[in-house]
Amino acid sequence: MSNGFDKLKSIGAQKIHEQTHIARHNAQAILHENFEKMTKIQALGFISILEREYGVDLTSLKAKAEEFFHVEESVEVPEVQKNTKVFVAPTKKKNYTLVYVGIALLIFVVAVFFTLDLSSTAAIKTSSHSIDNSAIESARENIKGNIFEEEKVEDKNNTLEVVVLKKDSDVLEVLEVEKSFKIIPKSQLWIGYIDLESYTKKQKLFKGELDIDPNKDWILTLGHGYVKVVINGEVTEFTDKLNIRLLYKDSKISKISFKEFKELNRGNKW
Repeated sequence: MSNGFDKLKSIGAQKIHEQTHIARHNAQAILHENFEKMTKIQALGFISILEREYGVDLTSLKAKAEEFFHVEESVEVPEVQKNTKVFVAPTKKKNYTLVYVGIALLIFVVAVFFTLDLSSTAAIKTSSHSIDNSAIESARENIKGNIFEEEKVEDKNNTLEVVVLKKDSDVLEVLEVEKSFKIIPKSQLWIGYIDLESYTKKQKLFKGELDIDPNKDWILTLGHGYVKVVINGEVTEFTDKLNIRLLYKDSKISKISFKEFKELNRGNKW
């Protein structure tokens, strides 16, 4: 065996593993010329790495590896295996009929679902429109007197308010106003607001504008009073320097005292 191989043995499998990152058990196998647990490519590859890393000639070791794997590859197949016939089952052609039927059925179900959904939506819109029209017709039939009056018909399920202006039994104008309740401060504002039905409390620090559900009654406490309150398009402006408290009820806003706020809040300050 060459001096190069002796040099590797003196270095040892552990050092070789640390320096070349060849697994320790593989390095140990190379040093013992044991190639049983390797493939030919692995064995020759490891030997080449060792030649390159340590500058040694391992030609004789390569020859032993080549001879080992040549013998392994030349082992004859047992007669039993040679005489065994191998039958290859013909590839069964896949039947995609059920797949196509399933896809078609799925498309049909989806189409029916969307058709029903659209029909339902259209029916709801038609119903809503009928309610609005009936309210207007009712307002027209009930117009009396010789002065301008304002009649409001509220749709409880929708945030819609029908306003009818009338005089001398003639409907002059019918306005549909979307219900809204907005708080618009001049500067950053802290606001706390309480639902008077459930007494659910909410608070927010914000700029810009804040939309609040116009269909509920609220009591509000504001960090300062430089705000505009917009209800159904109508603006009410406050210019109080200190914090204020407000009551929103029946689509109307009013300023209340701290005492009134506590009474409406079941005795609580907040």
